[in-house]
Amino acid sequence: MVLQYLNLQLTMQFSVGIVLGSIIACSPTRFNQNQQVLNICSSPVTSCITENGSTDLVQTYKVGSGKVDILFINDNSASMSKTQINMATKFAGFIQSLDAKSVDYRIAMTTTDLNSVSQNKLITFSNEKKFITNIDADRVSQFNNSIVRSETLKCENFIVGMFNTFGAAFQSTNEYANQYYSKCPSPDTRGIYTANLVVSENSSSFMRTDANLNIILISNDNARQGKALEANDKAMSFVSMMKQNYPNKYWDFNSIIVKDETCKQAQTLYNASNQIITNEAGVAISGGIGFEYANLSNSAAKDLDNKPRPRGQILDICARDYAPHFSAMSTQITQEARVFTMRCSPSAAPVVSVVGQANANINHTWSGDKIIFLREAEGTSVNISYRCYTGPA
Repeated sequence: MVLQYLNLQLTMQFSVGIVLGSIIACSPTRFNQNQQVLNICSSPVTSCITENGSTDLVQTYKVGSGKVDILFINDNSASMSKTQINMATKFAGFIQSLDAKSVDYRIAMTTTDLNSVSQNKLITFSNEKKFITNIDADRVSQFNNSIVRSETLKCENFIVGMFNTFGAAFQSTNEYANQYYSKCPSPDTRGIYTANLVVSENSSSFMRTDANLNIILISNDNARQGKALEANDKAMSFVSMMKQNYPNKYWDFNSIIVKDETCKQAQTLYNASNQIITNEAGVAISGGIGFEYANLSNSAAKDLDNKPRPRGQILDICARDYAPHFSAMSTQITQEARVFTMRCSPSAAPVVSVVGQANANINHTWSGDKIIFLREAEGTSVNISYRCYTGPA
């Protein structure tokens, strides 16, 4: 039927080319099946044998070395510079704990400044990457250089300068009003909103489909302190977004926040003489108890054993030493990094045994799809053996 519409002056060579092209386009799915086997058997796999339409695989896995994507939400408003420095001084210990368990991690960072995050979702590290990984040799310095925000210190220095020049009424001056937004981030600290933007869009493909997600927020204020919360500022809106976009993802939300009135009173800005900077209404910069962040960390979730748990930890931003905070979070991450994703969905229950001890099986749960939850033996190397139907080769 097609040939009757072709110009009779077409050369025989061109006609043959069309016929050959049609044959190739309609060829059997042999190539796709072979490609499927190639993808399944790609490195690293301990053993991969295809026979009679099925592929038998053995993968070696160190329990607790699963994938986790870690998002830091860094409050970059004024009065946060000391906290940022405290975070930087203890981050190396956090990385060492993860590395000791061979966790496969990605670490990204955003801020609480909605205006800035709306344009650039993730901070770019000095190596020009949007996230750092366990194979980046300079990962500690990359993080430390980014957690301490230049815009935070610039804003604090600006406010101190205005106070020194104009006194307690500095915020009423035209100079302050005209320069504030060029010297400072937005005064709104909207950490849930910015997390919503980053995670819902999976900015820069930071989040992997087969990785846990651990969010760590650091803020000395509540979401939109003193202002009405919008929908995306609320804890439950974030939970709803995760259920809709990532229904099968295991995730945590940890909050390093102001927990009480005593800590709230300490969230002030000092001048060079170590005096609290004030205005006619009181202190120029004050903190707020992180109620909404705490609500998100306290929201109902389930652990790997399907038991009820809070979504994350609530830690004290006023602590003098952040080492225990990082220790608690690294322990949480490694304990939860016992999720293993197989290359394909097995046609029968997989077998999990200790390397070198074929008869020593490890307690685990198989989801019936590609996921295995290892229940014990963190740090132990295991072989995971399974068979998948891959069709005729």
